[in-house]
Parts: sequence; structure tokens; C-alpha cells
Amino acid sequence: MKTPASSLPRVWWIYWGGNFISQIGTWMQSTAQAWLVLDLTGSPTMLGVLLAFQHLPAVLLALPAAGLADRYGRRNTLLCTQIALAALAVVVAALIARGTLSFPLLLGAAFLSGVANAVSQPARIALAATLAGPGGYSRTAGLATLSFNLARIVGPCLGGLAMAGLGVAAAFAANAASFLPLLAVLAWRLTDVAAANRPRARAAIRDAAGFLWRNDQTRMPLLAVAAAGVLAINVQALVPAYARFALGLDAAGLGWLMGAIGAGACLGGFLQWRWPAGSAARTFAAAAGLGLCLLGLAAPPHMASSLALLAAFGLCSATALSSTAAAVQMAVPDHLRTAASALQILIVLGSNPIGGLLTGWAVDRLGPAEGAGSLGAATLFAIALLWLLRSCQWPRAMPQMLDVTKKI
Repeated sequence: MKTPASSLPRVWWIYWGGNFISQIGTWMQSTAQAWLVLDLTGSPTMLGVLLAFQHLPAVLLALPAAGLADRYGRRNTLLCTQIALAALAVVVAALIARGTLSFPLLLGAAFLSGVANAVSQPARIALAATLAGPGGYSRTAGLATLSFNLARIVGPCLGGLAMAGLGVAAAFAANAASFLPLLAVLAWRLTDVAAANRPRARAAIRDAAGFLWRNDQTRMPLLAVAAAGVLAINVQALVPAYARFALGLDAAGLGWLMGAIGAGACLGGFLQWRWPAGSAARTFAAAAGLGLCLLGLAAPPHMASSLALLAAFGLCSATALSSTAAAVQMAVPDHLRTAASALQILIVLGSNPIGGLLTGWAVDRLGPAEGAGSLGAATLFAIALLWLLRSCQWPRAMPQMLDVTKKI
């Protein structure tokens, strides 16, 4: 049964508001961080390296993070990690202000923030789903995507203005301050969501992995998003280099390009909220759209066409991610929700270290426009191959093949 947004619990809206403010600050810092790497190194490859370090913990810690959230509570885990992220932003802002920040120090801070984010994400997703209740899973996936990408519009624009008017350190300081409302919500407005009766972490991960793989509603969307994550959804590595070296823009211009992606993604989140679905067909169509948008960026660079293509890119990326998230949350039972959320994060974000390095290398070797085009062609090929395998029912046959192998 469809659940209108107005019927969502009040506590979910309070939690959503705190997350939204925090997300604006995060995008301000992400924009400043990308610009700062190019200032320090002048190399898109080094930007890809930093993004790989920042996202690597998602691969290493997503599954242990689910166990931590189930053991110590989703709210407690989220509270501690948000405090750590705010403290890291303060430290980096102070180093920039003093003129003592180097690329290795920034790399270390990015890795530590990646650790905190990796630990927090399963708790964040599972807590939001729990607060929404069973009737709100599919629509809250759209609303969460809408708020995330509205922050993607506002955050880079504010980040660009902050850098232009007050310096790069101001964007990091603003991110630190943006955590305060969410910390207040977690500390005083939410009771802890403990997990005393949930299965042990290893058993929960095993059961959730088997559930997601055997379920037609979740398996193919997750595979398609994984392919897109490696080849296409790496805007933090691609867009700053494209803005600087293909279009010759300054920091404010980068904010406009990132804002265009956010505008398209907001539309994608709204459409997911208005017409909720978690289907393989929707995810595959959106992933193919990502490839077409990247191919479009291979044309001679022009500001107007780049804004339009990046807006379409944002629409496709939001649609792919929110549809997949809705499929997982609608299908999984609550006792496996944290573990399933961790596996979803592992697949979606875990592809970013490889994708960040691949995108940085392609831009460095081929140039921003040609690199984008090559990644777009590779994305279309990967999605077509997965669709062919789906038609041949190869993934569906794998569980039975594994069972036979075990018996032998």
C-alpha cells in the first residue's frame, strides 16, 4: 500500500531534517576538497587516488560496521561517527588556515573520514527505515535521495561561494558546524534502536547475502549499480577536472556544474517518491542513461550543453540508486535489515575506489572529454552484457550450481 509523505512519523521528519543539514555541509567540504587537491598537486590522478582512499573503508568495513550497529545500537553508532567526522573537519580547517596542510595529511584525513562514514552508513540506512515503518520504505528511499541531491545542489554552490569569499578553510569549518543539528537529534530526540534479538553479525551477513542473491527483486539491480559505480558514478573525480581543464572554469563554475547534477538528481528522487518502484528494468534504464550522458560529454565542451548533460546524469544516477535501495528495503526482513544495508553499501560504495582510480587515470591519459566518452562506452557495454546474462538466466542458476558443488 502506498504511504503518502504526510503520514510518515514525525520522528522520521526530525531525523531527516538533521541529516539534510549535515549533507549540505558534506557537499561543501567535498567540493572544497576536490579543488584543494588540484591546487596542491595539479593532477586529476591524485584526485582519483584521494577518492579511492576515502572510499576504500566502505569495502573493508561495511560488513563489520553492521555488526557494530547491531551490537551497540544504530543510534549510538551514528552519534559517535558524526562526532568523529565533525572533529576531522575542524582539524583540516585549522591546518588550511595555518598553511600547514600537505597532500599526505589531506589523504590521511580523507581516509579517516572514509572510516567514519563506512561505520555509520549501515546504521544510518537501517535507522531511517525503522523510523519510517513498513509502509514507508519505497517512498522514503525517494525522499532520502531528494534530500541528498538537494544538498548536492546547495552544498557545492555554497562551497564555491565560501571558497571564493572566505577561502577553502571556510568550507571545512561550515561542514563541521553542519553536524550540530543531527547530533542534537540523535542525542535528545531519538531513543536507541537496540538489537538484542537480532542474529549474530556473521550469521546475519551470511543470511542477508543469500537473501539478496536469491531474490530476483534485489540481485539484478545490485549488479547493475555495481557496474555503474565502477565505470560511471564518479563525479567527484571527473567533474572538477572537466570543469578546470575542459571548460576553464573557476571554483564558482565548478559549483554550478555540481549543482546541475544535484538538480537532476532531485528530480530523480522526486520521481521515485511520486512513483515508487524497485525494479531491475528501472535500474538498468537509468544505468544506460549514465553511459549516454558520459558519451555526450565527449563532444566539444560547451557550458550550456555540459549543464544539461550533467543534469541528466544526476537524474539517472539518483534513479538507479534510489530504485535499488527501495528494492532492498522493501524485500529484506527487519532482522536482516542492518546486514542487508551493509551489503548494499559494500556493492554501491565499494566500487568507488576502483572507479575513482579508473576515472582519474582515463582523464589524465585521454583528457577530460575523451576520458568521459570512453567511460560512457564502457558503461553501456557492461549494462548490455548484464542484461544479456539476465536474459540467459545465468545469475538465477548460480545458487543451484553452488549447491551442487557443495554436495560434490
